[in-house]
Amino acid sequence: MAVGKPILAVVGALASVAVGVGVGGYVVHSRDTNHANQISAIQAADAVQLAKLRMPVTAGVRSDDSHYGSLFAYLLPMQSGWKPGTDVGEVGNNDYVTGSQLNTDLQNSLLDVPKSDMSSTESTLTDLHLQGVAVRSMLNATESLQLDFSLLQLDPTLASSDQKSLEVLVDGLGWRQGASVPGYPSATCVLPPGLGSDTLDSMTCVASYGDVEAIVQAEGAAPLDQSTTVQLLAQQLDRLKSGQTLTTASPDQGDQNE
Repeated sequence: MAVGKPILAVVGALASVAVGVGVGGYVVHSRDTNHANQISAIQAADAVQLAKLRMPVTAGVRSDDSHYGSLFAYLLPMQSGWKPGTDVGEVGNNDYVTGSQLNTDLQNSLLDVPKSDMSSTESTLTDLHLQGVAVRSMLNATESLQLDFSLLQLDPTLASSDQKSLEVLVDGLGWRQGASVPGYPSATCVLPPGLGSDTLDSMTCVASYGDVEAIVQAEGAAPLDQSTTVQLLAQQLDRLKSGQTLTTASPDQGDQNE
């Protein structure tokens, strides 16, 4: 029997080692499983977010000319041969911000005017009843002209007075008269005072349809290509009064299905 005890001890030790290996294997397996589950959960969450980004946004025009759905869908699509330009003020590019996201700095950055004219600009822009803003900038192939498009959606019940305030502001800057917009005689385009020796020029245009105000700011080599600017503004306004429901990719995806 004395011999049996060491044998039992060895068997016990081996069993202990075996159990230890089993526990260790279980712990490793459990840890790997948890890690895999975490990765799977993250991937699932990412997939949900990507699906949201890829979901098309739609918009349309009501019988009273007010717009519903995403204002972003109404932005003039990127033109063939053009590419994204620099950000539009502090709002960004190819983007949409809701009325609740707008602050004074964002609103004031929508019009790039000299500091001497900024006081009246600030008071006008901050008094607008904005429901949302969509922006897009385009740079032509030769990089000689950049167009910044801003769509400002207003409270439909106050749109007429808000639009009048903005048009009076731009028209009252005392700048040079710009080109007229084909098909939209009420649109206003102005250019800053005399160029002097400047090699760059700019033009600001405002026009409206329904509860949306369209602002286009052009900047480029002098003499400025006013014709292209007003033609594209006319296309933007045509899009705003389109009777059909418009569909486009979300801001994060750009105009992939345009």
